[in-house]
Amino acid sequence: MVSIKNTMPEILINISRTNLRMRRGNVVFGEVLYAPGGVCGPRVQRDYQLVVLHNGELDLRLDDKPIRIAAPQSLLLSPGHREHFLFSRHRETHHSWCSIDAQAVPDKLRRLFRSSGKPILVHSHTHLLMELGKTLSFAGQPEADIENSFYLNLGLSLLIGHALSVQADIRVPAPGEQALSRAKQFILKELGRSLSLNDLAAAASVSRPQLIKLFQNFLGASPIQYLYKQRLCAAAEKLAHTGLHIKEIAQSCGFANEFHFSRKFKEAYGKNPRSWRRQEWAHPAKKARNAKQRL
Repeated sequence: MVSIKNTMPEILINISRTNLRMRRGNVVFGEVLYAPGGVCGPRVQRDYQLVVLHNGELDLRLDDKPIRIAAPQSLLLSPGHREHFLFSRHRETHHSWCSIDAQAVPDKLRRLFRSSGKPILVHSHTHLLMELGKTLSFAGQPEADIENSFYLNLGLSLLIGHALSVQADIRVPAPGEQALSRAKQFILKELGRSLSLNDLAAAASVSRPQLIKLFQNFLGASPIQYLYKQRLCAAAEKLAHTGLHIKEIAQSCGFANEFHFSRKFKEAYGKNPRSWRRQEWAHPAKKARNAKQRL
C-alpha cells in the first residue's frame, strides 16, 4: 500500500484543512485553510483567479513584485505570471478562490482583469457570489451545458465586480465629475418631488451656472432636461411593468399632473401613456405587426 505521506508531503505540511474544490465546467470554486508558514509555488498562473482572504495574511511574489495581502482583502490574478505565495508564519490563513479558464473569458474582460491586479477590501457582494459558487447545487441534474453556463456567468460576475471596484478605487474623479454625480444621485432619489435648479445646485454643492456648465459639458443637456428625461424613463418602466393608474405614475415621477405627464410623454415617445402601455402589453406577434405597419 502506498503511503499518503510519501505521495503528498507538501499538502500535509502546508494545509491544515481543505474544505472543497469544485470544478463547474470552465470555473473552479475552492476554499482552503493553510497552516502557519504554509507556501504555494513558485508556479505560473494559468487562469484568471480571484483570491479572497477571510483570515490571516500572505506575502505574494508576483514575477519580481512583492504584494502584501491581509484579510479581509481580495486580489485578481491573471495568466502568464510567476507566483510564489508565503502565508502567515504565526496563524492559519483561510481563503477562497474562483478561477476561470482563460479561453472562456472574452477579450474585453481579459483587458479589464489584467488592469485590476491590486488588493482591495472585500465587498459584501463578493462574499455572496463566492458562497453561491461554493455551495449552490441543482437538484434534478439539469443539462450540463446549461448548468456550466450558469456557473461561468456567476464566476464572471464575481471577477467583474472585483475589477470594477479596483478601477473605481484607482481613478479619483475630478471635482466636476463628483459634483455631477451628486446631482444625478439626488435626481434619482428625489424624482417624485418638485425640484428646481436651485435644489439641484445645492445637492451638487456648486453654483447654478457651474451646474449648468457641468451638465452641458458632460451630458450635452441642461439639468432640467436631464431631470425630465429621468422622470420619463421611470414613468415608461412603470407603465410597462406595473398596473398603476396613469395619474399615480405621473405623481410618483414628479409631474405636475396627469395632463402635463401625457404631453411630455407623447413628445418623447410619440404616443400618449395609455397607447404606449397597450403597445407594450400587446402579444409579441401583434407588436411586430404594428411596428411593420409603421414602417
